[in-house]
Amino acid sequence: MLTFGWGEILLVTVVIIVVVGPKDLPKLIKQLSTFTKSLKKLSREFKYSLNEIADHEDFKDVKSSLNEVSKIKDDIDLKGKIKSEIQSLKETTNVIEKEVKDLKNLENEINSTKEKSTLVEKEVPNKNKSKSQNEADLI
Repeated sequence: MLTFGWGEILLVTVVIIVVVGPKDLPKLIKQLSTFTKSLKKLSREFKYSLNEIADHEDFKDVKSSLNEVSKIKDDIDLKGKIKSEIQSLKETTNVIEKEVKDLKNLENEINSTKEKSTLVEKEVPNKNKSKSQNEADLI
């Protein structure tokens, strides 16, 4: 960008005074001020027309539609939903595997208990037989 120091501004002023002359200088300043005022007015009108176009209903509708689409996109996060479903399935299989192991352990305990009870039952009749024979001998 162009930057002007005080020395450059003073030099430009002296050149303008020499070229235009002190007599026509007030007219030049008046013309420059009207020119800058018209530029400001033109820029204000341009800015106002752009704002008016931006505030137009069609653009508001498009903007609201785009906002809705982005919200729908966030709601349809398929990747996240699939990951959560897979995690849920993994947790479910872990629970089922644990239950199966518990059932196998319970089945093993029941089988071992049955084996012990059959051994005990076999021993009990033998004792009863020997008792009955001992009783018969006593009689």
